[in-house]
Amino acid sequence: METYTEREERIRLQVRENGAALVCGVLAVTAALFIPLMRLLYPSAQGGGALLYLPVLCILFGGGICLMLYCNRKVLVEDMNICYVNLLKKEKRFTLDEIGFCKVGVGGSVGQIVLCDLRGEKLCKLDFEMRGMAEFYQYLVDNGVETAWAGTRRESVSKLVGMLRAIGRETAVCEEEIGKCAEDFLEQAERIFREWEAHNAQFEAVWEIGYAEYTAQDMERSCRPRERTSSVHRPLKAIPESYECVLEAYLKRGDGYVVNARGEEIVIVLPYLAKTKSYRVGEGTRIRKTDEDSLTEWLTGQLAALTDRLPRRRYHTEHFTLRHELRAAAGLQA
Repeated sequence: METYTEREERIRLQVRENGAALVCGVLAVTAALFIPLMRLLYPSAQGGGALLYLPVLCILFGGGICLMLYCNRKVLVEDMNICYVNLLKKEKRFTLDEIGFCKVGVGGSVGQIVLCDLRGEKLCKLDFEMRGMAEFYQYLVDNGVETAWAGTRRESVSKLVGMLRAIGRETAVCEEEIGKCAEDFLEQAERIFREWEAHNAQFEAVWEIGYAEYTAQDMERSCRPRERTSSVHRPLKAIPESYECVLEAYLKRGDGYVVNARGEEIVIVLPYLAKTKSYRVGEGTRIRKTDEDSLTEWLTGQLAALTDRLPRRRYHTEHFTLRHELRAAAGLQA
């Protein structure tokens, strides 16, 4: 009999066409039916004949294809087993071990992921915009499937591109490594913040920096960053089942925090570590570390944008207390 833990560690996910295919299909079919209906209701003496119905048939055909894509095309994953269903509802079944590598970003201006077998032959092709694509790509990465980024003609083809790249660059760490990794990254990030302060001394502002540790339930609450509370209390003897370590930086001037005209604090949040479900078969959970180079690159861009924005908008300071502690260390107690 299967235990609760075994059920929790089972991997089941699916990738499907997004709602755009359904909307396009419904609109196309509706338009294709509306045109001949109007012709029947309001016949024209000038006629039109077959030339009128040719484009109508093309619209109807295109709408039907969209509806078939939405209803039929999908990928079903259950542990090691993968089933791809195409437009015509034809199934192709294979296992994780049969995947040699995947090509990401192929297809010109259409972002796609192509799975290839051990001989390099195509197993299936999926679009970036399909629902569940990020989860499926995480499944491939967690199970060590080699990824080849082929690039696209338009990097803006999908907002998902940045997320997929971040997933591909993350690494897994054990509980004992968190403290050292966090210490090194804080030193790297603090150097960038202090350089910003030195280059923008005219603002007379400094950054209050530190790690905030949360559970997933803490992060689900919709509130301002300063109002978020933490259920993680130090000293930590073990990492909680749902754990997120975030580097936060609040801009201060004097003893007050800088806020905008709407009273929102100026804060930069860098999600660094998270303990989440693993899609590696049999692993259960995994502590994921975001790539430091990606974070510092994003941080540098955010600070540059803030430098440009500060002189052009109205800011003031407020005195408040953060509802969570910012710490110089993270992870288990040394």
